[in-house]
Amino acid sequence: MTALSEEPEDPDAAGIGAAAAAEAEVEAHAAARYIGFSDAVIAIAITLLALALPVPGGAQGLTDGQFLHALRADWTDYLNFLISFVVIGGHWSSHRAITRYVCALDRVFTRLNMVWLLMMILTPFATRLLSSSGGFGVRFAIYALIQLIATASLLLMNREVARGNLLRPDAPERARHPDNIGQLTLCAMFALSIPVAFATDTIWPYVPWMLSPLTARAIRHLQARTRQLANDDTPE
Repeated sequence: MTALSEEPEDPDAAGIGAAAAAEAEVEAHAAARYIGFSDAVIAIAITLLALALPVPGGAQGLTDGQFLHALRADWTDYLNFLISFVVIGGHWSSHRAITRYVCALDRVFTRLNMVWLLMMILTPFATRLLSSSGGFGVRFAIYALIQLIATASLLLMNREVARGNLLRPDAPERARHPDNIGQLTLCAMFALSIPVAFATDTIWPYVPWMLSPLTARAIRHLQARTRQLANDDTPE
């Protein structure tokens, strides 16, 4: 009895599958290049921050005491540098988490990403504004508004990667259903700090920013507690 030979593969189907795989590889490579470009822009923004730091008295012809006095005179510039360094670092960390499993890009995501990059490049300028004198409310509002737009862009990008099916097939569930509480809280706190800055020019406008992590943690705890209570009340 003659053994039946296996059915030959459909050459058209094989060709379509190979073309789809090649296109997916091209998309993934393009996405990786775009994300690498974004990382480079962040590096430039942080470099611009450092280049704007003042050198006390030109650092020439000063005694030790005079140099320390000049450092103290510029302490607000150094503090604002540290604040902006932390802010940009936080933005980059969030962006890295959003794009970790991205293998393709769409028009919505790239536009949102470019808005975010624009805000990052404007942050060194806003930092210099924050270190200048006069009109504290306006200076602070410009800085906070830039961070608000940047955070809102990240929030929308986080939603788009899931909505637009831009993730790798093996992406974990947390990437497909992202936790946006942190970014929503930051948006609210940046917005809240603006009227506070017009009411007072002390440290109080910065307080909502510092409270953002604690507020987000409290909201997550409250949500978890609410879900637990709802599950306990559900009849078996």
